Amino acid sequence: MHKLSCMFDLWVFEQLSPQERQHLEELTIKRTYEKGAILFLEGAPASTVLLITAGRVKLFKVSSEGKEVILGFLGSHDLLGEEMLFREGVRSFSAQAVERTTACVCTKEGFESLATRLPVISAKITRTLGEKLSQMSDQLADIAMYDVRNRLIRLLARLACEQGESTHLGLTLDQHITHEDLGALVGASRVMVSNVLLDLRESGLLQMDTQRRFIVSQTLLDQAVLLIETEPAMTESCACFRKLLTPGGQ
Repeated sequence: MHKLSCMFDLWVFEQLSPQERQHLEELTIKRTYEKGAILFLEGAPASTVLLITAGRVKLFKVSSEGKEVILGFLGSHDLLGEEMLFREGVRSFSAQAVERTTACVCTKEGFESLATRLPVISAKITRTLGEKLSQMSDQLADIAMYDVRNRLIRLLARLACEQGESTHLGLTLDQHITHEDLGALVGASRVMVSNVLLDLRESGLLQMDTQRRFIVSQTLLDQAVLLIETEPAMTESCACFRKLLTPGGQ
């Protein structure tokens, strides 16, 4: 049962009965991916849903010129591939393990059967898709509206609020993300990102701990909120981002 207890802990499946959990166990296997391994490639048949139980996965596309565009990162207890439940076809992006990663894998047919019998699961999966679309919408809007410095401030604030661990210095990102990764997320070169990060550190908005992880200060979070409040027209996704960054979610 150890290999699947992680899946049952996921909020999507928290209302399953013992019999339904047993059925899910029969449909699921555990896989391990070493750092750098490809989970699937863009254009491959969409035939499985994965729940990441440990590690970190990069989602990306490759342009016609061969440039990699990072769509985001997923970590423990994140679903991957659930969009295939709502359409037929192939993967619309690629996924790669950026550190040793384990995942529980379920076939499309098995997952569809479970979601069909339990509408509450379909509703929760729809919610996860909406959150991912909102995040990608924010990334595209940031590239259009802000310079590199403010795009990085917004990105670091978002990552800190979603994944950060509170310390006396600020929110520590519990993941190792490279300057190149940040550049791909905000649409800038590694050199530009490195220069902006140096400026943020010299300004006291950003620090590094002994494990080379970013520590995002409250001042940086406040600046991210200020950027949203001074926008000429706030989109729905921006409003969600402000709620995420505002204490109490107001």
